Amino acid sequence: KELQVKVANLIYDFDKKNHTDNVTRLKVEELIFEVSNKFLVNKNFPVASQQFKLIRTLNSDPDYQSYVVLCKIYMSLCQINKSVEVDYYKVRCNGQFRIIIPQNFSKTTGDYLDAITMHYTFSERGDGFMVYDELRIFDLRPHQPEINLYKVRFDAALDVQSMVKYIEVSNVFRVVGSEQQHLIFVADNMLLIEDSNSGGVTISINKIAVEVATIFFNEAISFVPCFKYRDSEDVILFASQNIHYLVDQGGQFSSDYYGMKHELIECINSEEILIDLNDEHVFKAFKLSELLTESKTVILFPDYLLQVSNRQQLINLLDLSIHIRNVSFFILVLFYLRRSSVAIEFVEKEKNVTKISGPWKEAILYVLNKTSLNRHYDKIFERQFFDLNQHEHMPLCEFIEVLCDNFTKYQGFTEENEYQIVPTDKQKLFLKKIICSEECFQFSEVGSGKTKVILPLLCQMFLSNNKDVHKHLSRGGKSKNVLVILVPEHLVQDAQTQVYRYCLNLNFREEYRVFDSIFSLMHQNVQLGESSSKRFLNFTRKPMKMIFVTSFNQFKKALTNDSICAKVQPHREHILVVADEVDDFLDRNKLVFNICSNKSNAFDRETLDLYFEVSLATYNGRKCPDALLVSSSNPQYWKQLHDKFCAIHAEIQDASRSINKSFGIFNQQTLKHCSSNIMHDIEGYKSLIARPYESVNRAMPGSYFSDVERTIYLTYVILIQDIAKYDELFQGERKFISFEYWSSYFLHQLDYDDLVYGHEKLSEIAQNYPKTKDGLTRFLFEIILRRMEIRDKSRSVSSIDVIFNFDCIGFTGTPFLDNYPSFSYIRQQREDEIPDLIDRSFYVYSCDDLSETDFEKRFEKFQGRNKNVLVEYVSSDFVRDSNEEMLTLEKIFEREELKDNVIKYDEDPNPELTDNGIRFNVIVDLCGIFKRSSIDDVCSLIKTHCGPDQFHYIYHIDQADNSDRVLCINSGNDVQFDQEFYKYMCKKYGANLRKRIFFFVDNRNVIGKDIPFQLIYQRQFRQPLFIKSIILAHDVDDFSKIWQAMGRSRTMNGTIFSIYKSGMSNEIAQDGVGVLDIKKQKLTRKLYIRNCEQKMAGNISSIYLTLISLYNLNKQSFYYCDEIVNTFLEKMERTISENVVNHEDELKKIVLGSAVSARILLHILIDKFQRCSNRTVASEILTEKKVETLLRQIVKQKFEQRIFSGDINDQFILFLSGEQKNHMEISYTKQQQKQRQKQQNKTQDNDAMGIFDKKNQLLLSIDTDNYFQYTLKQQTDLIKFSLNMPVSVPILTIIYEFGDKEHTINVFPTVQFLYSHHVHPSYVSQDVQSIVKKFTEPSKFYKQFNTVTENAGSGNFVDRQSKGVAQGRQIRFKVKMNKVRQSPQYTIAALRPGVFLIGMKDQFNIHDLQNHPMRKDIQYVMDDIGFVLYDTTASRSVDSFGPYFIEQYILMEVLSKHEVAQNVLDYYCGKKEALQFGVENYKELQGKGFICWRFLMNESATVEKDSKNETEMDMIDDGNPTKRSKSITLAL
Repeated sequence: KELQVKVANLIYDFDKKNHTDNVTRLKVEELIFEVSNKFLVNKNFPVASQQFKLIRTLNSDPDYQSYVVLCKIYMSLCQINKSVEVDYYKVRCNGQFRIIIPQNFSKTTGDYLDAITMHYTFSERGDGFMVYDELRIFDLRPHQPEINLYKVRFDAALDVQSMVKYIEVSNVFRVVGSEQQHLIFVADNMLLIEDSNSGGVTISINKIAVEVATIFFNEAISFVPCFKYRDSEDVILFASQNIHYLVDQGGQFSSDYYGMKHELIECINSEEILIDLNDEHVFKAFKLSELLTESKTVILFPDYLLQVSNRQQLINLLDLSIHIRNVSFFILVLFYLRRSSVAIEFVEKEKNVTKISGPWKEAILYVLNKTSLNRHYDKIFERQFFDLNQHEHMPLCEFIEVLCDNFTKYQGFTEENEYQIVPTDKQKLFLKKIICSEECFQFSEVGSGKTKVILPLLCQMFLSNNKDVHKHLSRGGKSKNVLVILVPEHLVQDAQTQVYRYCLNLNFREEYRVFDSIFSLMHQNVQLGESSSKRFLNFTRKPMKMIFVTSFNQFKKALTNDSICAKVQPHREHILVVADEVDDFLDRNKLVFNICSNKSNAFDRETLDLYFEVSLATYNGRKCPDALLVSSSNPQYWKQLHDKFCAIHAEIQDASRSINKSFGIFNQQTLKHCSSNIMHDIEGYKSLIARPYESVNRAMPGSYFSDVERTIYLTYVILIQDIAKYDELFQGERKFISFEYWSSYFLHQLDYDDLVYGHEKLSEIAQNYPKTKDGLTRFLFEIILRRMEIRDKSRSVSSIDVIFNFDCIGFTGTPFLDNYPSFSYIRQQREDEIPDLIDRSFYVYSCDDLSETDFEKRFEKFQGRNKNVLVEYVSSDFVRDSNEEMLTLEKIFEREELKDNVIKYDEDPNPELTDNGIRFNVIVDLCGIFKRSSIDDVCSLIKTHCGPDQFHYIYHIDQADNSDRVLCINSGNDVQFDQEFYKYMCKKYGANLRKRIFFFVDNRNVIGKDIPFQLIYQRQFRQPLFIKSIILAHDVDDFSKIWQAMGRSRTMNGTIFSIYKSGMSNEIAQDGVGVLDIKKQKLTRKLYIRNCEQKMAGNISSIYLTLISLYNLNKQSFYYCDEIVNTFLEKMERTISENVVNHEDELKKIVLGSAVSARILLHILIDKFQRCSNRTVASEILTEKKVETLLRQIVKQKFEQRIFSGDINDQFILFLSGEQKNHMEISYTKQQQKQRQKQQNKTQDNDAMGIFDKKNQLLLSIDTDNYFQYTLKQQTDLIKFSLNMPVSVPILTIIYEFGDKEHTINVFPTVQFLYSHHVHPSYVSQDVQSIVKKFTEPSKFYKQFNTVTENAGSGNFVDRQSKGVAQGRQIRFKVKMNKVRQSPQYTIAALRPGVFLIGMKDQFNIHDLQNHPMRKDIQYVMDDIGFVLYDTTASRSVDSFGPYFIEQYILMEVLSKHEVAQNVLDYYCGKKEALQFGVENYKELQGKGFICWRFLMNESATVEKDSKNETEMDMIDDGNPTKRSKSITLAL
């Protein structure tokens, strides 16, 4: 009992200190109970289940390992003592979790409080009350407060009745001290219910008054209980598990009025697409009941069309329709759901039990069109669908008018009784231009409604059968029946919302599909092209139309999938690709997407040391350490690498302070997105190596730099600048710091015991003892690089491949992009000049030498309607001197206040706004200055600087789902910025709303993100919502991005802009001058021309990818398999030159060997060169010979092998390199990690592993009548025996040399190990499968294994080395074959020298060994860390077979790359006598094996410490300590 109290206190203390997540003891105990009684993999939990969420959280932090153990111990002690402790609630308050011990504990209440406080902003003001939106919810002052939740019943306020008599809501909060006020939280909304003394009830949703009503919308959605706005006719449908409906029994004795004994939602299955642990997309069947969540659906007056923003809403509405017993509503939702689903199945019968019957069955059959003709139903439901097919022969212009008229019916009414969005004449013309223009891509100014209006109308036109439309959409080729919509990653949800809203209710009874994932193509139900009817095999029907909405990279990734390629390749002429923000799609730094499988690296100690020394020299601005390169086999490589590192270092200097999108340096505790539990953000931070970031604070899921050398140097930079990131790694590895290493780097700084077994964190040691940082970073850098994976195989797809292989159309507001031939041009094998992909008549190049007037005319053409944009350029050089982000923001406020006193505007658009001198209400963080700060930090600064009465709300964009949010500055309440809340603010503030709301747009949402309600506000109050917008461009020179940032204002003509820019000369900077027309500014002209030239020229990567795309085009492949996978290894091993020449020859043969591709390349080059400002380049006439030479020069430059030629090719390459001015290209090319990716999101299936190809699947089965009885006897349990079987084919073979002798190590796997994710699928070959399937009798099988492996080992190592080994000799070993993935978890059983068995982590435990058929053969067992689990050898020699045998640590070096293995190998080669001395004098009280390095080497270290010569530091010429011994050479 005393122990139980101690353990309980430890758990409680841990919970009190843990403020970052919602883990509790009770949750962990439940999880332990589940996994201890059933196999978790077979429980088939829903993906969004609490169990999976808890597992993700526990896996994200190693501290939870001890926490879980404590919970296990506590459970056992409770059972022993037969006692249970009072439990507690853990709620999130003031942004942190806190513990509340209530008077009466309820698990259900605890779970709800946990979930609700995670999604809503609760706070405590210091008075002891828990508050939401100024309302007191709980009184926390008592030691054990009373925590209660309530139920509320609603009756309809109107006279209209339905089968639902009343609505009851559970889990309701009551305001403290008031029995009349209650709060309901549902679907990210808060409902406040107030009961007046007079008996009346008022209800408000986000402060907008509503009432409960039963509305007859139309015959399809009739008599549905809902919430209706009091001041309008719009209504809200809430779907939640907390809302219960009492349904009238209709006079029947049984409540099963419709003959159903089961809830219908449980009888409908859907196949959902998920992402498994290997980042593979898989399909898994779920009951719809398992997928239910909360949602809010607004149905707009006057047309009351059912519109949803995502498929999840449809599932929730289907459940709602069943609960309220509304069959017509059920039918309409099911129509929609079928159109957006891969596969839906209805379980009518299960065994002999009928599950679906009555009108529900009839309704389902009606939707499936499997009943006789029902004209009455058809008449009801066809009214809910727009029949576009009736306009088949209508002229295009008239058809566009019809579509635009239909479009308005999807909108709600404004207060002036007008539709909110009515397509303008300009939008209609633009839509026609997209359809009819010969140019693939179209330009329309920022804010012209491309996403909200043009995109949905374009989709509707595709889904119609209008002849004129499809004639133009065919683009001169075949008719289109597949539409792929491509948008940037952060805009995918917005695009999906538009397509779902406008495209599910078209053409009643027509079969078409709308998919929100391109990987739906992997499903067998999704077939492209014509298909035969099942009834009539000779009957061929029209192909089903399909729409896919996806991101740029996801589409490219899909094109690396062979099964998708097999469907798409023959059907590609029927596919139309629509690209939104097409300039981002063709951005030269975002063109390529690589999907890779990785392998372990084989860096030896010397290589690791040299990487560190070169990185150190670069970072400190020193020359290449030539003295250290003498012993290298390739000194030239390291000198070139130093030059490259210097170029990277120079590139990131300004970026490392501000933009830093490339690799992210920031503190884990200040991660913006930790609270959202998006695991790839946390993984992106915790990843030991540098990774690409899509914005300053968000890692690209699963992505790594394709340039390993860039990864290595940026990793070093992170290690130096953000050393706290590696606290966790250091804590696990510090005990392996050797005495010699301590003597070299820490002798006079830190005691050896304090360093190795102290409790100070790495970051604390570096701060308290600054001189230790060099030794610490050197120690960790080696560990990190040893664990880093390198590419094994790679497939890549670029945006150019998409342009070459598909008919594409699209649009953008910043139309600056490179020019490529379209699919139509290639298909027709044209020979003329390549037409422009987009109108480039407003481009300006240096060679044009335009006058100011002519430049302004072209620029004005680019501006479109935004012709009166007033801008000032302000120096942002002060940002570099600012160490604190919020201090930078405060300086911006101060500067703007000062400017307001001196700047005189020609025409002040906002003369009435003088509050506190603040003249701006928008900040767009284009460059990403505020990467460490949260929106709460911004809120706090604004409140402190401006006071609580200036701004009342801050608009921001949620990083988890890109939704629009507003944060109340005074209450801290964070709510959706939706229609209701906008109306509330307009009612409260009127035209002064813009003075009370501050807009903060982060770096991730600069491109394409619409800030809502700007146009509605302008139309209503005749002034812009954005007063003045601060654009933090700083070191961003890309004018396209700056214009996009300005374009977050949809009213650019009425908004003033201050663009903060670094590095401006005095004549360009405008501090104190005032705003001017943007086109009259000198810097505008400079940036605009530079932008045109850079987009046209591209860079070496883009022109190289053009060659690769032409190669793929001739090979009829979407993707390219890299021939030179690891450039840096090739350079190091001096094989790069030959391979590059072979690569050049192959490209020349395929690209220039085809007349079509050769002509295309020639036209592309001519088009670029003729616009070059260098007259020599522009006037050069290209011949076939020159093109071939240039092709080779491009390839050489790409692989960093080109040397200056002294001719025109130098100028060609310099021009094609864009703004790059040095010989070496520094590119942000990224690769997608296919293997071992750990992305977690709502569609992540944590219970899945990568599926081997069928040819590599090992199927074993044994039949038994009673499995439980069968497993009780281990001696007859063939299942268990089969899993323990060794396979007589080695999975790992290592050949090593010491002295003049060569030895072999063979490792054989158990069958169970083959079912892990540690094995490469290729190992499970037909030979391996045949061996395993021969298993019938255990003893006979093991005897056969011994016979096969008898001569597989290295023999007796001691006899062959009996004369002793001279110190200083090297162990050289190479991995002959390795089918084990990097960093496996395993146990390894040693049979004899050179022969080992590898099994799962706990497979060779001491208990199971007693019954193991090979128990007499197994001499010792060790795990992947180095712990000795079993030993019969009693060997105490490093040369004799046993746990100290050198072969064991060679294996550990290859498999685990553990630091202790490297220490042992170092000592074995350099200080073998000391190593043996330590082994012989170690008493093994702390355990066996070199894992006990500290204790084992203590005596040896003490002796060495007394030796003067051993403790003195050996210094080299520059005063640095010598490197660690170079003893190991490892080659793969």
